[in-house]
Amino acid sequence: MDWIDHKMAAAVALLCVVGVDMARATEDNEYLDMDIGQLMNVTVTSVAKKAQPLSDAAAAVFVITQEDIRRSGVTTVPDALAMAPGLQVAQISASKWSVSSRGFAGLTSNKLLVLIDGRSVYSPAHSGVFWDTQNVMLEDVERIEVVRGSGGTLWGANAVNGAINIITKKAEDTQGALVRAGVGSQHTSSSAARYGGKISDVAYGRVYLTYDDHASNTLHQTGGDADDSSQPMQTGFRMDGKPGNGQEWTLQGDVYENNGDQLVFPYWTAESVVPAALFDEIDAKGANLLGRWRQELGDGKAVTFKAYYDNAQRDEAIYKLQFDTLDLDLQYETKLGQRQNLTMGTGYRSVQGSFDRTFQISLPDRSDSLYSAFLQDEINILADRLWLTLGSKYEHNDYTGSEWQPSAKLLWKPADRHSLWASAARAVRTPAIVEQYGRLTMARYSIPNPYVPAGPPLEGTVSFVGNPDFDSEIVNAYETGYRWQATDALSFDLALFYNDYDEIYTVKPPPTPSLDVDYEFVNGQSGHGYGFELAADWKARSWLSFILTYSYLQLDLTTDPMVGSQSGSSLVEDAAPQQQLGLRSSILLAPDWRLNLWGRYVDQISGRNSSDLLGQPVPIDAYCLLDANLIWTPNKQLEVMLAGQNLTNSGQLQYLSEYSTPATEIDRGVYGKITWRF
Repeated sequence: MDWIDHKMAAAVALLCVVGVDMARATEDNEYLDMDIGQLMNVTVTSVAKKAQPLSDAAAAVFVITQEDIRRSGVTTVPDALAMAPGLQVAQISASKWSVSSRGFAGLTSNKLLVLIDGRSVYSPAHSGVFWDTQNVMLEDVERIEVVRGSGGTLWGANAVNGAINIITKKAEDTQGALVRAGVGSQHTSSSAARYGGKISDVAYGRVYLTYDDHASNTLHQTGGDADDSSQPMQTGFRMDGKPGNGQEWTLQGDVYENNGDQLVFPYWTAESVVPAALFDEIDAKGANLLGRWRQELGDGKAVTFKAYYDNAQRDEAIYKLQFDTLDLDLQYETKLGQRQNLTMGTGYRSVQGSFDRTFQISLPDRSDSLYSAFLQDEINILADRLWLTLGSKYEHNDYTGSEWQPSAKLLWKPADRHSLWASAARAVRTPAIVEQYGRLTMARYSIPNPYVPAGPPLEGTVSFVGNPDFDSEIVNAYETGYRWQATDALSFDLALFYNDYDEIYTVKPPPTPSLDVDYEFVNGQSGHGYGFELAADWKARSWLSFILTYSYLQLDLTTDPMVGSQSGSSLVEDAAPQQQLGLRSSILLAPDWRLNLWGRYVDQISGRNSSDLLGQPVPIDAYCLLDANLIWTPNKQLEVMLAGQNLTNSGQLQYLSEYSTPATEIDRGVYGKITWRF
């Protein structure tokens, strides 16, 4: 861990050199005492790429606040995302998750763009997210904006079914010190420390360090140890300044390393056609640095420049890779007359990828560039009642060339506390490296030698191989929604959607038989998905509140008969639960005691077991999860929590990884933690 230690020392030194004047203070949560009306006007930035009230967002957006995170007792970012309607969040092992929006789940689910403070964290290898390396200190999260539906016009490729932006607090809002320590059965240990202070009259800074130890779970088939423990560590800093004259800047960075265990089965080698079970170690590490500068120019004009560098490395039996990403983004906002707001921008991204070949996966080294530009015009047709927003994004990538992603949105506020919206958009997911140039070993086999019966058997390999002609996946998305603040204590948020999918990926068998069977990635599926999502927030009493979420999803996909059977489409459809229900309740038992309950229902799904990829799908019955915690806050500085997760089940199988992780039950967990602010 010397690499981590050196980076932490550098971060601490950085703030010390600039003369940090520590101010002892406690954090006030701005969401804690809000009524429903105030919550409906929480500022969001991920819908229009500029600040706007939640009630004015013409999109299906749900905000997970810091208070939601605190009361839920979650210990990871994916845990927190399960609070949002429309998201399917399933834990695969101690460090692996499937997180998707409106279907298309998987360990490598690739139609959901995830950002941290505007920095994309998806992996160009498969366009998915390695969730075990997204270890944001949860106390530093201001809010998580979950946008379901197409976000391609502003965020570009891969925001097909949604975009998640994890937004951390400004350094000014995290002054003083915070120390957190916890122990438990599954979350064996949890520790974090943060120190924030004043750098100058116009600038603030903080440094932090987190370390967690997640115990292993249980194998579903045998009841044995799943050998999937994980020990993530992360450190970083953030500085914010407002020098005056409408200027504002941010500089922040993180360094992380995750050491963990995993059981890989089947593990194929060139030496044997018999699959092995490999007890493997994961070493995932990386660092990032982001800078943002904004200049208000007056009269509704502003310019924002953002740049970040990201290094990600992963060393395990399956993946051995490194990515270096440089991203530059320039945005300009201006008013056109009294009723138009124009937002435009341009961007450039360079990605350098290097890979060590394994028998399981082979990827070529790559150097790719992405150029983009977008324009969005918000027109107030009827004064403060009706808005039309038109926009489009243009991108040029090294895989499919030019891509256009237009959208049109309409927002109507017929009366106070009522908002109706509708949108139509086109979005694309550009190919990942593996889909055009990779090779994945799926199985090995042997057959008797028909030419020499007494001789050794013939051996072959089943692989998925890249296709240089693999094209972008496309969705034409149609949505409508209604927000109603019924009373000061009750609000509803409803979204309905219909998505028309084309050129969705699947694999095509070889045209002629051969000993080595190569299935080629092709754009061989199409179809549609439709459903609705509901969120209701009710503050029944000053001491009692409820949040209800419900999601309904129907996927109907078809595989081109020229490509293969319909089994691929059925796997995608059946991996998404048709219905999901969540209910959170918070009860203030006494001025310093609070009880929080969170129940979830997930409909039945099915998937492939990694130990039998060519066999029949394995069903996962519908299940319920219950989390509960009791919080004692004797004063503003001290908080003590006793929490339980998955209390209704000793172990729950939530998802079947489609590649190499055996079916794993997520065990029941209890833990306690103490948080001290001073």
